Amino acid sequence: IFQPSVTSSMKISTRALAYISILAGASSTAAAEKCLSGSFILEYEGDCDRETLVEVFNDQVFGPAKSSACDGVTAEEELVAQLAAAVPSTTIEEFCANIYKSQPEVPFTDILKKDENMTYEKAFFLGHSSLQEEVETTYESTDGSATSRLREDAASVNAFYQGDGSYSQVNMPPLENFEQCDANAVMCCWPKDRQAADNNGNCNRNTYSENCVDSNPGDNTDLCFVDLERGEASTGNSGDGLVAFPDDDEGAIHCHGLAWANDVDDSSARYKGNNLFFVSMYDHMYQRGYVENVPGAPMCGCVEQMPTVTRSDCTEIDATE
Repeated sequence: IFQPSVTSSMKISTRALAYISILAGASSTAAAEKCLSGSFILEYEGDCDRETLVEVFNDQVFGPAKSSACDGVTAEEELVAQLAAAVPSTTIEEFCANIYKSQPEVPFTDILKKDENMTYEKAFFLGHSSLQEEVETTYESTDGSATSRLREDAASVNAFYQGDGSYSQVNMPPLENFEQCDANAVMCCWPKDRQAADNNGNCNRNTYSENCVDSNPGDNTDLCFVDLERGEASTGNSGDGLVAFPDDDEGAIHCHGLAWANDVDDSSARYKGNNLFFVSMYDHMYQRGYVENVPGAPMCGCVEQMPTVTRSDCTEIDATE
């Protein structure tokens, strides 16, 4: 899949780093050989890895406090010794992993605030929630005013993006769509545009009730075929076989994905829930009005569950920590 990058930014708090660093100064009786005594605190913003911690330790602790007792000892060797002597004893890698593990996660259900058992979110990622199936219309009111307005009905999506979606770690929804992503990638595909005046798709606001019922998204790929067995775990459909779309018979379709690293501490892996929210709910539904699913497949899922397409756009995480 060809994946041109579209980046999003978010700011994550790292105050836990300074707190855990204090614990590193509590020496055990079986202390490793170290040349500095006493406790220390490290404060900085950035990734937690060996190179960064050694640099910060050298600048804030080792360099200013270095004495003749540390002759011939490097900052990295002293930091390793200090962590080994801490209670409990730890390593740089374990130290960083514990920081990331201690970071609180925001439940995915906080976005739409429907229910705790994710019934609505399950329907959403299959393409069948009210946010996707309804279209703005003037036929439901006696005074001709519009109802089912996406910007109003999905206002909580925008509020979440302005808050926790950009400033906290959001967990991945515990749904079958995302349980076994062996390729570390998720893709969404939309065949419908339900929102006008956003410079995306061909929904026309002057004739919402007629022309936005089955309007098209911006076409960015060709749908090759749908393997009905791929998405069975999430869709619940028990069919098999292939539904092919030769010669661009599927019409306009838009696909967009996200991927993450094998390293669970990499920002792309830790914030994949944020990225899924951004791609599926904020950027494509709230901003563009892209909704529903390719028949026989979920709207979003591990790429192993999704239709075969010629290409997909992709969004990557640009995290400021």
